[in-house]
Amino acid sequence: MILTVQEYGAKIGKRSNCLTITSSKGEREICADKVKELHICPACNISADAVQLCMEKDIWILFLDSYGNPKGEILPFSGGSSPIYKRKQLLLTHSREGVELVKGFLLKKIGNRIHQLEQILLESADGDEILYLNTRIKSMKESEEKLKSVQGMDMDEVRETLQGIEGSAGRPYFESISFLMPADMKFSQRRRNAQDVYNCVLNYLYGILYAKIKKMMYQCRLDPYIGIMHVDIYNKPTFVFDFIEGQRILCEEIAYEICHARLITFDDMNPDVNDANGRLLFTEEAKKMLISRFYSALQQKVYWKKKRITRERKMYMELLEVAEMIGEKKEDVLAVV
Repeated sequence: MILTVQEYGAKIGKRSNCLTITSSKGEREICADKVKELHICPACNISADAVQLCMEKDIWILFLDSYGNPKGEILPFSGGSSPIYKRKQLLLTHSREGVELVKGFLLKKIGNRIHQLEQILLESADGDEILYLNTRIKSMKESEEKLKSVQGMDMDEVRETLQGIEGSAGRPYFESISFLMPADMKFSQRRRNAQDVYNCVLNYLYGILYAKIKKMMYQCRLDPYIGIMHVDIYNKPTFVFDFIEGQRILCEEIAYEICHARLITFDDMNPDVNDANGRLLFTEEAKKMLISRFYSALQQKVYWKKKRITRERKMYMELLEVAEMIGEKKEDVLAVV
């Protein structure tokens, strides 16, 4: 169970083996054995006893801001072989393995987006949409081929090239998504500080996915803060930014379905009076829908290496493969300065 507490002034406590949620709606008890993650929104409180119970039960506590972005987390202490993996992870930036790993993330990102547009073509596109989408898909496939041809022994040599190709492939994708939207749901470009519904929905979903991948990295003994393509930034999980490229389609499919069907509109959002950029905040009901859709999508079954598993398990197994590759990397070759 993913337990999300978002009502203003709600308090999370502990009673025996249960978490208690006290709010204006009354008190609710939830057995801690049934909870995998606890998401806490602003203006909610949690007691030290409740935190300790979560640590004993290996429940991940995630603190979110008003836009759904993860701002902090509490996890049980871990150690073991993690330092060994960190040392090997640091070497990836200056190695051919690191370049190929990032290329794989980006190729998966482009390939997933092409597949989504091709599915739309098969299932629902009309005459004008077919011509428009085919042109954009062709452009994305050209970027895909350019990406495959990139060779390098050091990420510093190819970083700008990779990012340029990534941007060239991203523009026709978001142009296509906007073109397919109802008139009141169209948007001009992909934006982080969004003032349109689609970008707000996508940003909210991306925030949940960032946090989910970060947790998986800790489970796989990887350091989320040692990136390869994304350069180190203070307090930013740059390796999450690298790996998430191949996983973004999960959020992009949900955002397209919600916005194309107008399940969330401007009526489900309010301006943030404290934000100078005029960003929009979702209502509680809209947040519930986004969170529910996200975790339902994670439980969808897909094929991975001839096995039928959930999308969440597939994501974890792909990250575990990355960890295994890093774990096998030899440490006797260091970058020469």
